[in-house]
Amino acid sequence: MNNNKILIIDDDDEILVFLENFLKDFEFDVITYNSGHNILEKIDKHSIDLVLIDLRLDKESGLDIAKVIQQNKITPIIMMSAIKDDVEKIVGLESAIDEFIEKPFNPRLLVAKIRAALRRLQHTKDYQTTAELEPTSTADYFFDEFKLDSKKCILTHSTSGYIEMTNTEFRLLELFVSHPNTIFSRDALLEKLGLESTTLMMRNIDVLVLRVRRKIELNPSRPKYLQTRRNRGYIFCTDNNTNDK
Repeated sequence: MNNNKILIIDDDDEILVFLENFLKDFEFDVITYNSGHNILEKIDKHSIDLVLIDLRLDKESGLDIAKVIQQNKITPIIMMSAIKDDVEKIVGLESAIDEFIEKPFNPRLLVAKIRAALRRLQHTKDYQTTAELEPTSTADYFFDEFKLDSKKCILTHSTSGYIEMTNTEFRLLELFVSHPNTIFSRDALLEKLGLESTTLMMRNIDVLVLRVRRKIELNPSRPKYLQTRRNRGYIFCTDNNTNDK
């Protein structure tokens, strides 16, 4: 069985050395960096399972790094900080991170938080694997040059042909195109897909929407079809509604 891989970002070399040696004693594989530069490439390169970030780096904000990860990955994030500002902690927990730990901390408490976050991640993966994958219908749906075949679970484009999608991505798109101009909250989407409502799953929905947008939108940052309704959820537009993202 492969050890879980932890990526640590801190600009204090002593802390990096200490955490690397300590976590290795608990059979974690540890990769350390002193900045969040090219963080997504680092996560992919090392197949990272969890990221541990210091909130205040020398020239960067750990929270900004966490938000980049949150927008593109479902990798759990634990934030470290000596700052005792509860407001900043709450902002971080609500927007981008899974756990917060104050410096100085009990190293065994950190291990417990890491293990808990990894268990939640595995639980999320298990739900994705075991969730029912029955199509919502056997109909064909068309929007512009796209055809979605619910019976065969295939999305095609009249020019580029077959578009590769995961089963979960297809089911999400199928749900939207079969209910056009209907706003779905994240909770509603999780319920429709048969997935558990957790913080990590909420993040997973946002990542799934981003992935689907990249496959059907000419400009994913300004989507024509799969739009955001701020504080309400997502909607698949077949009219000229304005995207408020």
